Amino acid sequence: MSEMIFSDPVKLNALRYAEKEALSFEGESFSYEEFNNRINQLAHAMQEKGIHKGDKVAFMLFNCNELFEIIFACSKIGAIFVPINSRFIAREIRHVLENSHATMLIYDARFTNDVQKAAGQVSETTSFISVKDEDTFSENVYEKWIEGFPTTEPIPDEPIQEKDTICYLYTGGTTGLPKGAVRSHRSMYMVALLFSIEFSIGRNGKGLAAGPLYGAAALSIAMPNFFVGNPVHILEGFHPLEVIKAIDKEKPTTTFLAPPMLDAIFTLPEEVQQQYDVSSMKTIVSVGAPLLNKTKKKTLAYFKNTDLNEFYGASEHGGSTNLFPEYMEQKERSVGLPMLGMEVSLLDDTGNEVEQGEVGEIYVKGLTLCDEYYENEEATNNAFHGEWLGLGDMAKQDEEGFYYLVDRKQDMILSGAINVYPAEMEEVLHEHPSVKEAAVIGIPHKKWGEVPMAIIVAKENEHITSEDIITFSKEQMAKYKVPHQVEFVDELPRSLQGKVLKYKLREQFLN
Repeated sequence: MSEMIFSDPVKLNALRYAEKEALSFEGESFSYEEFNNRINQLAHAMQEKGIHKGDKVAFMLFNCNELFEIIFACSKIGAIFVPINSRFIAREIRHVLENSHATMLIYDARFTNDVQKAAGQVSETTSFISVKDEDTFSENVYEKWIEGFPTTEPIPDEPIQEKDTICYLYTGGTTGLPKGAVRSHRSMYMVALLFSIEFSIGRNGKGLAAGPLYGAAALSIAMPNFFVGNPVHILEGFHPLEVIKAIDKEKPTTTFLAPPMLDAIFTLPEEVQQQYDVSSMKTIVSVGAPLLNKTKKKTLAYFKNTDLNEFYGASEHGGSTNLFPEYMEQKERSVGLPMLGMEVSLLDDTGNEVEQGEVGEIYVKGLTLCDEYYENEEATNNAFHGEWLGLGDMAKQDEEGFYYLVDRKQDMILSGAINVYPAEMEEVLHEHPSVKEAAVIGIPHKKWGEVPMAIIVAKENEHITSEDIITFSKEQMAKYKVPHQVEFVDELPRSLQGKVLKYKLREQFLN
């Protein structure tokens, strides 16, 4: 075992902890031996369908045990897994399938409608497998499909090495549609190891997967459990009441909860919060939005035995900085210090390090970086400077070396811990026959933190209303991207180079 192959720890734990619970979901549980056997059956089933090393297997699922089985089965045969956001609609699904050249899609039968629409426009995806229920579109239902296959370890058609690609994690792009961060076996293996150390996810604990596992954060914080041989309890989706019920019943010790998720728990009536025993929770990891002081205080008061960590990370690089629990109270709004295995630098526009206290763009390098953006040379060249990777996030550092995020990628909107990329929305809005120009900015929102607002220039002699834009948007994009507000202007403010000046729009509409 000289190579870091992502599925090896699960194979090992099928020996070390054969009878120990690996997963529980909706009343079913699987021991490590059963989990590994199911992974092997799926791997054989994929091979029989012609999936070879380097082939792409996309999945579009709510949280479930099958999702983890797909990830580890791909790892064992050298295939590449491609998670699709479970909130995407046909147009967005098609983009990921086309862009990744996926040959197989495993999806929840509840998504059949959108999957079928997308499938009609993609030529390379030829195998469709549904999970949970039979539908008229898929050729197989997952459970029936895998059950006849052997539980022996599959043999990949060519040797797998740690530098080989294990997944494309699709992340929003400034050019519009999401782009795939290419991650190797080694980088994902190192994330699990380093997160295990960083967040104290040790043996004899238990994970709770409550956030969406198609996203890097929830996935990365669940994974260390499979490396150290802990069970993971899975919730199909995030619901504040279901989370505290699960903590009370399942007694998990670690979980990922983004700040909006924590806020949602604290909007439950006080008497409901107090009905459940949450004392088992030892580690909460938060990422994806600023952890406001009031949320931090409520979290520490409610989860009394919990160490709270707030880190800065991305699909492209795992985690880069973490604010340890012991600094939580004294460092307000900080994302902490560099994580194990990572280096961080703040640079100005000319590529020089800024003075302490000055704002610069965050660049990171280390053990868990992605290799590139898949088939997107321009995005790769923009992000990488030698070994250093920058995503356009601005930060500053205090005299003790702690980092503070100042501004996100200039225009990104963070809505309920989900990144909304204005450029992607603008591309869709421009397709409306009466729209001449469109710009999207984030506006404050009590529940979601921020929501998108569309600013439209109508074509001459065209009459168009806010309702028209919202209805059109609902047909074209996932619900969380639909503008909450629409304003009309005669022209958009632009720079001499023709770039829309978003800060001027913010000044106009937010002040």
